[in-house]
Amino acid sequence: MTSSSDEDEIECPLSGAEALAACKEFANRTSTNTGLAMMFLQQNQWNIERAIENYLQQSKKKSKRLKILSWNIDGLDEQQNTIEIRTRAIADVIKREEPDAVFLQEVVSISLEILRQNLNEYEFHSGQFAKSSPDYFVVILTRRDRFRVNKNINYPFPNSRMNRNLFNVETIYDDSIHIDLFTSHFESGADDDASDTRVQQLKLAVERILETPKNRFVFFGGDLNLREKDLKKFGVFPSEIADLWIATGRRKECAFTWDMNVNTNLAFDSTGFRPRARFDRLYFRSADDKNVQIQPIYFELEGLEKIPSIKRFCSDHWAIQSYLDVEFT
Repeated sequence: MTSSSDEDEIECPLSGAEALAACKEFANRTSTNTGLAMMFLQQNQWNIERAIENYLQQSKKKSKRLKILSWNIDGLDEQQNTIEIRTRAIADVIKREEPDAVFLQEVVSISLEILRQNLNEYEFHSGQFAKSSPDYFVVILTRRDRFRVNKNINYPFPNSRMNRNLFNVETIYDDSIHIDLFTSHFESGADDDASDTRVQQLKLAVERILETPKNRFVFFGGDLNLREKDLKKFGVFPSEIADLWIATGRRKECAFTWDMNVNTNLAFDSTGFRPRARFDRLYFRSADDKNVQIQPIYFELEGLEKIPSIKRFCSDHWAIQSYLDVEFT
């Protein structure tokens, strides 16, 4: 599957209040939600009647909407002892968005327990793989009513000084579609050693994805800490694996997932420099399945609101979420 080219950005002709009202009207008239409303309104130049007609036409097809969310929830941030408040807010975002599968990074024991208590509709799969692991790890959540899980596999990265790993959950979606879910938290750091380590970790992840049987769809996402220099070192990326931000049109407002120009959770010096990067990524590999097609259609950021009681964001990373159409032929 090849990546799509840049698309022209369609600016919203409405004010913020008018756009919110349009989203709510769409959601009410279609019995959906404002996230889906935003997607269809943007695709239809904010013409609400055309957006609703387009939604109804698509709904007539034998199809489902699949949502994948990935988030570094910054469980290591203990500033002002806000982890419990932040984690509950993270659970609220997940409940509101209702993704089918969730990839989480930097999960700690206390945040895992809070998420379990608040997200009963999900099955939790922990990627903590050894006693020598740090006290933070990756977790994959799957909706109980949509996924049947076969097994979990941990692939420790042999070159990691931070005990990082690649975590795989093999599933069957909707009792018929074989989907492999992978998540990881690649090596942190801007130095050359960390960069070289990330490149090797990316190579291992790509190798595992390509080794997955062709009859299985594959999603891979997480806080990959990737810089452009890492990708240049990696070389040509396999055309079978799509970067979902690129495949859905490279929306400029979703280009940075770690954006210190906007996110104020971290303190910086007085020089005024505020870094931003696309550290968090979602990838997709299609399958050789004549009965099913999965098509990426939309990509967005979540967790953009400050929690009023503590005046902090849920995490220093935004959550990334992709929508895909599942069509049965």
